[in-house]
This record gives sequence, C-alpha cells and structure tokens, in this order.
Amino acid sequence: MARSKWEDGLIGIREDHTSGSAELESRAMNLLIDAVSESEALGTALRYQRWLLHIGRDLVSTQPAMAGIFRLVNDMLWAADDAVRAEEARLLALDFLQQRQMQVADHMERVVERAASYLKRFDRVMTYSRSSTVWQALSIQRELKHEMQVYCSESRPMLEGQTLASELGWAGLEVVMGIDMALFGWLPEVQALIIGADAVSTSGVLNKIGTAALVHAAAERNIPRIVVATSHKFLPNDYVLEQGLRPGDPTELMPVPNKNVHIVNVYFDITPLEEVTVVLTEEGALEHGAVVSRLGGLRTYAGLLGRQNT
Repeated sequence: MARSKWEDGLIGIREDHTSGSAELESRAMNLLIDAVSESEALGTALRYQRWLLHIGRDLVSTQPAMAGIFRLVNDMLWAADDAVRAEEARLLALDFLQQRQMQVADHMERVVERAASYLKRFDRVMTYSRSSTVWQALSIQRELKHEMQVYCSESRPMLEGQTLASELGWAGLEVVMGIDMALFGWLPEVQALIIGADAVSTSGVLNKIGTAALVHAAAERNIPRIVVATSHKFLPNDYVLEQGLRPGDPTELMPVPNKNVHIVNVYFDITPLEEVTVVLTEEGALEHGAVVSRLGGLRTYAGLLGRQNT
C-alpha cells in the first residue's frame, strides 16, 4: 500500500469532526483492510506484528475518543498474536478484519431493532447531537406504527443536529428543534433522553460536549437516560478515556479570535456511568452491573498501553 494513501486516509479521519462515530469507524476499517491486504509479510512473525502495532497506533491516534477504532485495532492485534510466521500473522489479521466488518453490520442491525422496540414505550423523547444508531432507531418508529415526537437541538458548532432534525422529519416524525441550551428547558416535556456514545467505559459514557450536564439534569427529574451503542463501543478498564478530550480547532467557534479571548473547543465530555439508566446494545438492555461486568472482561493489547501518538 502506498504510504501516501495511508497517510491521506489518516489525515481524513483525524480532521473529520462532522461524521458520527459509525461513519468514522467504517472508514478506519476500510483503510486498515487495504493496508493489511497490500502489505508484504517479510521477516519473522514478530516483525510483522510490530508493523501491525505501529500502524494500529497511528490509526487509534487519529480519533482516540472513538472506542470502535481502538477496539478494531486492539482486537486485530490479539487475533494475530499467536502467529508463528509473518504470512500467518497477516492472514490472521486480514481474516479478523473481514469477519469484524460483517459483525459490525450485524450488530448495528440488531441494536437498531432492539432500540426501536424498546423506545416504543415512549411518545416524546429527546436526543442530542447526531448518533447514526439513534437516528436509525428513531427513524423506523413510523414503520412500527408508533407516533413519536422528538426534541433535539442544532448541535453547535458543526450543526449536525440540524441534519438529524431534517432526517427525522423526512422519516415522518414530528420534530421540535431549538438551540442547544433550549434542551434543558424542554426536559419536563419529554419521557426519555436518548443519546449515542463514542465510547462506554468504567469512566463513563463519552459523547458530545454538553451531554454530561444534560444527562445530570434529566437524572434530577427522574427521566430515563438511555444510551444506544453496540458492544464494540465498550473499552477495557485500563484505557485512558480522557485522552479523547483534547481541544479542537478554535476557529470553529470564533473565526477571527480576539487576542484576549481564550477559546476552548472541546468536542466531548464524559457522563458518569452511574447516571445512565440503561445501555441498549445488540444483546439487549444492560443495566449498570451488567455493563461493568462486560467492561471487566476486555483486555488491552500490551503494545497499546503506552501513550498514543498525536
């Protein structure tokens, strides 16, 4: 694989702050499949495994908050870990990636079906930012003969909430959209708050900045707080989730900043896991104890425990 093609792919993923995690993870998957497919398995198995680790760390560093990208790399490295020859390591890695690609599609279909069924108990819900998983689960409510009203916001600074509102409107749902802060005032009007997740860990649920405050406000009103995510968004306990909270481009908030104005453009925050009512996955509805148990069963590949490249 030409180095420039790999680097261009990394840059494209790193600089994309508009696409949802599912879209970014799909691009990372395709980029990694191409890299492994076109690689030459020269030398020993250990040498090839070290190369896999090197490109894997580069890929994780593009979007360290995206659990799906980390899990893709982490699980691939484990899959190739027992190889005794370089070509065997390459084939094991490639077979894993191709199987994971099919598994991701299957898990997405199943989590959307389970979430759509679970959400039928609510007539008025609120969501924040744009999760493709949440969008799909809400969009098929009309197909399920369920009338639903959705409250959402514009989701500054990238305005992905406007896209979501249009998509839900085209799907036949009644949508109420306003500025981001309006959601707090609208909480008494809804029966549940539904959000997606870029990552789920014992540290909490990582999602767009503002989610933690909104979830906390919903918890104070005893409104169910529902996270929709596949199990590939689950992170091992030793993964440092906070590294995903690095600031973004300040000009997204203020194109011509004043020298006396310090702009902080953080994309994500972390919602304590204890404040989440339930996590809906392809397995079904998981409450706190079940989520913690599954997180505890995950292992981080040793080479990924060090500091990620930035």
